[in-house]
Amino acid sequence: MKYCYHCGKMTAGDPAFCGTCGRTYDVRLCPRLHPNPRGAAVCSKCGSRELSTPQPKIPMSLRLLALLARLGAGLVLFYLTLALIIDAVRSPQVQQTFIAVGMLLSILWWMWSKLPDWLQEGIRSFWTRRHDDAE
Repeated sequence: MKYCYHCGKMTAGDPAFCGTCGRTYDVRLCPRLHPNPRGAAVCSKCGSRELSTPQPKIPMSLRLLALLARLGAGLVLFYLTLALIIDAVRSPQVQQTFIAVGMLLSILWWMWSKLPDWLQEGIRSFWTRRHDDAE
């Protein structure tokens, strides 16, 4: 995704142009889409004078500040999520649920390992066929 500093919109993928305002990202493009520097007046490959308008240039300090703000917000959200999970796990009811689910899964895996190989293969092929039919 790319962010346009002219209109403030995000465009999905790795586009050459902003999907909203049509400006290019950090280059000027001719009608044949040859990339040229921001200050170019003529295309260096085909000589065309019809070049696109690039988005405004943002100082590196502001880009760094925006990156740090996004990183800080991400870290705060990660910390809050982790704190919420830890508080939930400290609850006796949640711990009992985890233990019960863990024991149930252990018993099911033990029972699966005791099945004969031919039966395991039959179940796998049935499950695969059923899953493929659903798609």
